Amino acid sequence: MVKSGVFRAQAAIESSSRTTARRGQAAMEYLVTYGWALLVLFVVLAYLLTSGAFSSNSFSTQECIFQPDLPCSPFILYKSGGSTILKFELTDGLGFPIEVYSVNYTVAGLGSSTRQTYQSSGYYDQPINPGQKFSFEHAFSGSTQPSPRDFRNIDVALAYMNCRANPCTGPYVVSGRISTAVEEG
Repeated sequence: MVKSGVFRAQAAIESSSRTTARRGQAAMEYLVTYGWALLVLFVVLAYLLTSGAFSSNSFSTQECIFQPDLPCSPFILYKSGGSTILKFELTDGLGFPIEVYSVNYTVAGLGSSTRQTYQSSGYYDQPINPGQKFSFEHAFSGSTQPSPRDFRNIDVALAYMNCRANPCTGPYVVSGRISTAVEEG
């Protein structure tokens, strides 16, 4: 009887060690399976973060907005040499000829790290007729230049003369905003 009790105890110990081994094997399989899944997840997440998929530029809308009677299209902001160049076109939809007097661009991170206003003048010596397109170009040069794909908001103040009657009257000022990403030149 003592023998059978010893055998039973020994059998219980062996059964317990087999159960423990199975549990250990199951735990290792669980860790390895989910470990690979987590590793793949981290690699994909690291790739997305380094590719710029979560940058604010990916979610920003590019637009050029002036008043409805001055539609703005096309527009581009691109790097060329040591400067960044803005080009855009407006169409005179005001119903009367205008003469552009000056254009002010206010922006941060183009030529200077602080918010700065740049002035351009002398665009046209003669009036622009209704329906006619007119182009603008400004080079922002300086020590601070954006990288390609950086997003910039440029506030534009356009001063013009109303040339419905002779002589032209004004100047009048209209404001607009150009929001776009910097492109390679």
